[in-house]
Amino acid sequence: MKKVALIASLVLLGSACTTTPTQTSAPEVQAPPAESAKAIASAEAARSKVDAVGFEWRDTAALIDEAKKAEAAGETNKAIKLAKQAQRESENGLKQYEASK
Repeated sequence: MKKVALIASLVLLGSACTTTPTQTSAPEVQAPPAESAKAIASAEAARSKVDAVGFEWRDTAALIDEAKKAEAAGETNKAIKLAKQAQRESENGLKQYEASK
């Protein structure tokens, strides 16, 4: 009985997978270049502050560089995401500096 139930379940699952239509997603709408430029500038300012106190994280500058490359390639959403990550790292570095005093 268990084998019959298992086989029936597998057949139903298999048929559901083959008949389920695939959804095509629309191309992602990119943010305006001014937004990515603003995010990158903000990340660079935060990085400068944390660098001045010697608590810059290892990947922060690389994230900003990647953000600049993404922006140049027209991938403004990716650039914003990377810039925000770099800014968070800088803010966390400043928090570490404050905690170490």
